[in-house]
Amino acid sequence: MLASPANTATTCSTVPSTASPTSSERSDHSPNVARKPKISIQEPSEGSRWSQNHHRRSSSPWGGPEKDEGFSLKVPDISSMPKQVQRGDDLRRRSSGEKPGISRRPSFVDLSKSTISKVGKTMKTTANREADDIKDEVFRFSRTTTAHGVPMLWWLLLTIAAIILFISQCILVHDKYSRKDKIVSVELQFEQAKFPAVTVCNLNPFKHHLAKKVPEIGETLDAFHQAVVYSKESADHYDAPKDRRRRSPGGFRYVQYEPIMSDCQCTKTGDCVQKDSIPKDNASLCICNFDRQDSTAWPCFHISNWIEAVCPECNDIGYCNLPETNGTVTELPCLCQGDSYCLLRPERIKRVWEIRGTAIPDETSPFRADFLAQLKELGYENMTDEVAITTKTKEKMILTMASLPVHRRIALSYGKAEFIRMCSFNGQQCDIINDFKLHVDPTFGNCYTFNADAKAPKESSRAGPSYGLRLMVYINASDYLPTTEAMGVRIVIHDQTELPFPEAFGYSAPVGALSSFGLSMREVKRLSAPYGDCVTDNEPLPSNYIYPKYTYEPEGCYKSCYQQRIIRRCGCADPRYPTADNETELCDSLDTGERNCLISEAIKFTKKNTCQCKHRCSRNVYSTTYSSAKIAQGAFRNNCKGKNKDGCFEYDGNNAAMFEIYYEQMNYEKLTERESYLFVNLISDIGGQAGLWLGASVLTLIEVVMFVLRLLFRCRHNKNDKSQFSASDLLEEGRNNTYDQRNPSMAQTPIIRKRASFSGESNKSNQSFDDTFPKSSHSNLYDVDKNSANYYENPA
Repeated sequence: MLASPANTATTCSTVPSTASPTSSERSDHSPNVARKPKISIQEPSEGSRWSQNHHRRSSSPWGGPEKDEGFSLKVPDISSMPKQVQRGDDLRRRSSGEKPGISRRPSFVDLSKSTISKVGKTMKTTANREADDIKDEVFRFSRTTTAHGVPMLWWLLLTIAAIILFISQCILVHDKYSRKDKIVSVELQFEQAKFPAVTVCNLNPFKHHLAKKVPEIGETLDAFHQAVVYSKESADHYDAPKDRRRRSPGGFRYVQYEPIMSDCQCTKTGDCVQKDSIPKDNASLCICNFDRQDSTAWPCFHISNWIEAVCPECNDIGYCNLPETNGTVTELPCLCQGDSYCLLRPERIKRVWEIRGTAIPDETSPFRADFLAQLKELGYENMTDEVAITTKTKEKMILTMASLPVHRRIALSYGKAEFIRMCSFNGQQCDIINDFKLHVDPTFGNCYTFNADAKAPKESSRAGPSYGLRLMVYINASDYLPTTEAMGVRIVIHDQTELPFPEAFGYSAPVGALSSFGLSMREVKRLSAPYGDCVTDNEPLPSNYIYPKYTYEPEGCYKSCYQQRIIRRCGCADPRYPTADNETELCDSLDTGERNCLISEAIKFTKKNTCQCKHRCSRNVYSTTYSSAKIAQGAFRNNCKGKNKDGCFEYDGNNAAMFEIYYEQMNYEKLTERESYLFVNLISDIGGQAGLWLGASVLTLIEVVMFVLRLLFRCRHNKNDKSQFSASDLLEEGRNNTYDQRNPSMAQTPIIRKRASFSGESNKSNQSFDDTFPKSSHSNLYDVDKNSANYYENPA
């Protein structure tokens, strides 16, 4: 019976039973039968070599000592037994080829061989254990995973094919997600929409009778007249010398009176009558005093009566002191009419037939070569298309007018009360003075914006023309510039926070007609990056944006980019547009080099535009439907009886234009961009593909991760076991081998150690010896016990 307490290491030895048999023993055993030795529990000594070797062999496979649990069997040292016991050992030695009764000390070679053999077996065992551990983990994963097909080895090829298809489908799904597709949802909002801002301009930017008195505009119009009448060949207007300014020799850019050549009919008394025709020869050529303010040429004298001289002083009117008089040190070229007076001589004397004429100098005329050279300098050489000439002249005139101060340009254009005559909104009369805001445009001059206040926008209560904006304007077609090709108005419909661009976005309404513009508003909201490329409302304006007081617009971005290009290439800014900083100097349109640079760079910018301008993410878009009807004869005619003729206008079909802007329906569309394929859709599609091809889920993914972690832990753990097998372990193996060779019986006897837990219960404490020590592990022990029993029973 095992009576050792739990968790106590004990030793068993064969000793003769000295206790008196109990009653049960006497009844079970006959006195004639030899009694077998009984096993007694003994504690091993702490200092014995067997205890040390047992402690080493019972260490944990993870490298640390293991707590002694259960019990171990200690076999007695046969070498210390009497001779009868040693005889069995001699028989064993004879069977193994050794001489009986002779024991020799093991040599170093024997120790080395034994150690190397044990080390090889240990390493081989460790490698096999690593392979077995990995194999066990793989089989464990294949048996417990939730993925279908993996446990079935004969489905391995199908599983691999399904994995390939799953990966290909995942790539397609990811490509779909990477495209960042969008969808547009359209909603119809039945709400009262705010009325947009409306900017109206006259197609004629400046009044003719005022513009021609401005020297800059007068020269441009004269050049236009020459180009229309005389040009026959194309112009190469980029070859003009740079930094050449057209100034009078006296330093005056413009004077009131200047000499001009003309065809005249002279009498014997010397009086000449000026004509606009081209002189046939020098006999009819004369020079007249030309007044630039009223374009009159008088008086005229034959060319032979004029003398070229050098005058000491001239004024800005154009008259000079006579050469004999005293003046400043500066000597100026002049033309003197005898001893009467002298005029400041310009670089080139103008010709009357170039300004007023309608004929072309023939090839035999001495003046043909001169006007061809002049046309080339003005940029109209060989241009025969009048539309192209008009376009070019308008561009030059816009550049010229842009160089003037803003207040001077405002004075040359139309006033608010002069231009806007009648107005009504939402069935009520407008306040023309307060409801319209001035906007100075470089192309159309003075423009006026209705409903420009973004803080208090006006709203239309109902749909239809009567509840929109109805406006009648007076254009005064009789005072149009010769470069204005059409009569009417330019209308721009935009948001209150946007800057109007009439030359780019707008509608033209003719005179003599009632133009109707039906509105429909769309509120557009775009997606920003990464789904779209637009500018959000919270994003700051670019640093080079030239319209900081208004919201961002693509057209403003293009003009800002163009202005930056002009500044880099020409060294000055285009006067038609503002600059990002006020320190940049504006280009002088009267300077030939700077003007040609502006024109050439504008053409290059149009052909190759490298600006990257985006749209706004949120804006209101107004679309229109246009219809018109002719104004009835005599409609809107003022009663001019008893009124000043200057303030009395007849609103006939040649001077009046009327238009109406209104909402067709009291609703608007709301267009919103949304993501077509979200990240949630991506995860759902990948999960669906995984379930379709692999039968896997998120739990399967977690299982794979845990499986990989277990494999890594196993590999790292086995690597640590290898690193702990050092030289000290080899030396310890050698010492143990030496001890085993000195005690062969102990070497032949395996040390069995088995964990057992004893809870103190009678059913667990009464375990049989065979259950605790299997026969396969203690067969030699029975032989030793038999010899020991014979020794104790027969000591002799």
